[in-house]
Order: sequence, then structure tokens, then C-alpha cells
Amino acid sequence: MWRRLKSAFRRQEVCPYCFEEYSLRETPFRCASPLSRCTPEVDEVRARVWNDRIKIGRVLDSTGKRVDEMRCPDCKQVSRKRLCPYCHMELPYTTGKFKNYIFAVIGAKESGKSHYVAVLINELKNRIGPALDILLEPLDDATVKRYREAFYDPLFQKKTVIDATRSGLEDRRVQMPLVFSLTFAGIGIFGRRRIQGAVTLVFFDTAGEDLDDEDVMATVNKYIYRSDGILLLLDPLQLPQVRDQLDAGIVLPKLNTETTDIISRVAKLVITGRNLAPDSMLDIPIAVAFSKFDAVEPLIDTQLQLNADSRHAGGYDLADFQAVDAEMRSLLSLWDSDRIPHQVSTRFRQSGFFGLSALGCHPQGDRKVPRVLPHRVEDPFLWLLHQHNLIPAVRK
Repeated sequence: MWRRLKSAFRRQEVCPYCFEEYSLRETPFRCASPLSRCTPEVDEVRARVWNDRIKIGRVLDSTGKRVDEMRCPDCKQVSRKRLCPYCHMELPYTTGKFKNYIFAVIGAKESGKSHYVAVLINELKNRIGPALDILLEPLDDATVKRYREAFYDPLFQKKTVIDATRSGLEDRRVQMPLVFSLTFAGIGIFGRRRIQGAVTLVFFDTAGEDLDDEDVMATVNKYIYRSDGILLLLDPLQLPQVRDQLDAGIVLPKLNTETTDIISRVAKLVITGRNLAPDSMLDIPIAVAFSKFDAVEPLIDTQLQLNADSRHAGGYDLADFQAVDAEMRSLLSLWDSDRIPHQVSTRFRQSGFFGLSALGCHPQGDRKVPRVLPHRVEDPFLWLLHQHNLIPAVRK
């Protein structure tokens, strides 16, 4: 498996920042010297794309050949800082060696996307990763800073809800994804531990309102049709039957974009972006996950597998997935929403349905989150990894 993923120079790469396709022979480099040693400059390409006009190391133009490094003509320093030819962001050091996997986390406004990303990454680093012999590490300083400031600190340090993601039309910087390396370890020959492979993992959290209009989606959500997996978060409190059955004491969110409209727009964006026939079934696996599941516990049979903890140890628990997927589809039928799985199954070849809770509780009126108690946040993510044969299936 891993031999297939490693490739010295794949014909086409996808930038994990602007999601444009490029060839390695097109990539310029950036001078690696400290700014005090070599004349810094404003990178006009990066300034135009990312609205970033700070002075940084000079750009070393592409030679048109496949090279792993370039020497600055001024300071003579050798650099291995490869840049995307379209946005001039520094590409991961794994570029050309391991495959990039772009996972899009999408959903309507207030569906809990930012909380999900914050909790999933924390769980992968501290609980899920060690259990599956997976190491998740940020690939750049921008990811370290953004995850810490926008996700981790508000939720885990200040114990408050995360502010809603701003539209990509208002603030280009929110389109900066979180880029990680995912390293898989295990026991090799002679019983020795070894690294079996690694991939570059890109998380992209988009504002819910950016899914409300096809033209906006085509402008700021290009990453969706470049994705290797889509994680669609849906709020069960948006379903009319659920809202009618819940106790009057539960505070319900305002009604947002119709779920089926989001699925239609996503499918159309992929078909248009990939230049597919209108009747094409899409090969991007889609995990449809209902968030805030703690809020609908009064409506759920306590004996369902959905209420049990995940059991993924040593691989992806396929029996657990099959039970949860079937239960979630049955619940949607009971809630008069079976058109959702029908629509997804008609448009996408591979789909799975999940129920999860990132916070495990409803935030208090002062926006405080007293304690984060995640439930099954890893299920859809691990399912996507399994669809790409990155983790094996196990049956228990």
C-alpha cells in the first residue's frame, strides 16, 4: 500500500492552500537565509492571494526542471523551501514524497464544524492516535498558530464556544487550511517498530453561509471538488420532526439552509469542477455525520450502538460502523428525513452515516463549556481513512 503512495515526482500535485494543480518542475523556492543575511522583499503573488504584504525571503524562480533544492544567487544559501507556483505558500516538506489527502469539513451555519475540528484534532493527538499507532503533527507554523488561537485556546483553555467561522468572501485568511502529517507506525520485520508510511492531511473548515449560494461556493470552496473525502456535518435540531418531539425546555437554533440543498450544491460543484457528466456518480467518499447528538438523546433507544463508545483499536471496526450506519438511516426514516440518505446514495458511490457529539453537552447561556466530553467524533474521520486503505478493517 505505502509503496503506491510514495512517488518521487507525481505528474500533478494539489496545493493544500489554494488547491490549484501544479507540476513539481513549476515550483519556485524561497531563500532560506535569515532576513538579516539576504534582502527580504514583498512577495507580490502571496500578497495578491493572501493579502499578506510582509517582507519575507526572496523568491527563487523555477528552473523548469525537477529539483529538490535551489541556491540563492545573492547569499548563496541552499534552500529546500518549495513554493506553490500559484499562491507562493511554502509547500509541505513531504510534497512529492507522500500523497496529500484533502478532507473537507462542511455543513450549514451553526452545525458545529469548528467545535468538531477542534475536538477531533485534540483527540487524534492525545487518544485516538496512540490507540491506532498514528502520529498527527502540524506541518507548518501557520497551522500551529491558527489551531491554537482559533480552536484550542477558546474551547480547551478559556472553556467558551468558538466564534462562528467568517465567510471566505469577507476574510481571505479564513481560507487558510490546517495542514498536518499523519504518520503510521507498526511492527516490521524482526519485531522492530518502524514507520510504515505517512500522508499529508489537510483540514478545511468553511463558513456555513458559503454553502448558501452556488456562485460563492465556486469562488471560495474550490477545495471541495479537489477533496479526497467530504465530512458533512448536519444538525439534527434542524429536522422538523426532531424539533417537534423535543421537550419545550430545549433551546432550538434558528432554521438554516435546507440539508438537501447543501447536498445538491456540493454535488453540482464537484461535477462542474471536475468537468463530469451531469448524471455522474461521484467517487469522493462522503461521511454524513449528525452533530450535537447529545441534544437528541431523549429520542434515542438506549440500547442502540450509537449510544455505545467507539471500539476502533488496531484498525477500523467495520461491524461497529455497519451497526451505526444502519441505525442512523433508520432514525432518519423515523424522523421523516429518509430523503437525505436516498439523495446521498444516488449522488455518491461511497457514503456512511454517523451520529456524534463534539462537546457532549449544550453550552450554557454565558457561552461557557464547562467540560468537553466527546462521543464518537473519530468515527467519520477513520471511515474516510479506511476508504483510502490507510487503516485496515477489523471485526470484533
